[in-house]
Amino acid sequence: MQSVLQKIIQQIKKGDREAFRKLVEHYQQSAFNLAFRMLGDDDEARDVVQDSFIRIWEKIDTYNSKEKFTSWMYKIVSNRAIDRLRAIRRRPFISIEKLIPDLMSSGENSSDIYLENKEIGELIRVITDGLPQKQQLIFTLRDLQGLSTQEVKEITGLLESSIKSNLYHARKTIREKLLAILTFERQ
Repeated sequence: MQSVLQKIIQQIKKGDREAFRKLVEHYQQSAFNLAFRMLGDDDEARDVVQDSFIRIWEKIDTYNSKEKFTSWMYKIVSNRAIDRLRAIRRRPFISIEKLIPDLMSSGENSSDIYLENKEIGELIRVITDGLPQKQQLIFTLRDLQGLSTQEVKEITGLLESSIKSNLYHARKTIREKLLAILTFERQ
C-alpha cells in the first residue's frame, strides 16, 4: 500500500503543482529549522529553503522511494546551506561579550532562569557557528534537529564512525567553550 506521501510524490513527478504546494507546506518548517540552525539568519535561511524546494522540484525524479523523504530533503537543504555559507564567507563574527548581558542576578527566580536558558541557547548557537563545517552540520542534524545517526549518515554520506567522531568533537568544543564562558561570567 502506497503512503500518502508517496502518492503526492508520484503526482509531483507528473508535474502536479498543487501536490508540490502541499509538500512544501508540510515540510517547509522542518527545512527552515535546519537552515536557520546552520546559518543563524532568518533571511538567509528562507532563501536556502526556497532554493532547496526549487531543487526538490527539479530533482524529484531522482528521489528513491525506498529512502526516507526527510533524509533526502535534509541532504538538499544542508548542501544548500553549506553553499550559502561558502558564498557569504561566513557572516561577521559576533563577539560573545555582546551576547552576555549584565542581567544575571544572584536570585534565581523563573525569569532569571528563563533568561539564562535563552542566553545559553544563543551561546550554543554562536559556538556552533565557529565549528568546522562538518562538525557544525553533524551537531545540527543530530543534536538540534534530533535525527538518528542513520539519518545523518543518509544525509551526509559519511561513515557512522566519522559521524560519531565529529559529533564527539563538536560536543566537546561546545561544552568546553560554554563552561569557560559561564564560569567567567559567574565570577
